[in-house]
Amino acid sequence: MATNKRSQLLATFAQTPTTLTRLTASLEDKILDSRSAPDEWSIREILAHLVDDEMFVMRTRLERMIKEDSPHLVSNDEKRWYSQRNTARDGINELLQDFAIQRTASQNILTFLREEEWSREAYHPEIGQITVEALLTYWVEHDLVHIQQIEHNLAGAR
Repeated sequence: MATNKRSQLLATFAQTPTTLTRLTASLEDKILDSRSAPDEWSIREILAHLVDDEMFVMRTRLERMIKEDSPHLVSNDEKRWYSQRNTARDGINELLQDFAIQRTASQNILTFLREEEWSREAYHPEIGQITVEALLTYWVEHDLVHIQQIEHNLAGAR
């Protein structure tokens, strides 16, 4: 991947906490907890998922890819995970703060990667072989999907 594209991905990656704060920080609980459909997540649930995914899934995958030779990564059942998660820190301020802290930790790892580490590989059962560089692309796309979900929920709530 060209260094310019990687730089763009890293910039988008770094911008996610600011985007989430801009979209959600001033929302009332009623809007945070409303769902666009019965089987869809609320904005609060999306934010909680992003915190958990950052801390326990995506960064763990990255760390394993850097530390281990060709690790086999596991899938993540988001709905099962969410149904069993600790909801004690689900206030909007806590969620946004926790995500920003976790994202900074992930950014720090990515910032210090050597060029050869971007091509380290792992196997993911849903994706197949994936490099660290491709993981970053997937991670940014994951962020964007959830930002779009939040925007969709906001449009429906107003």
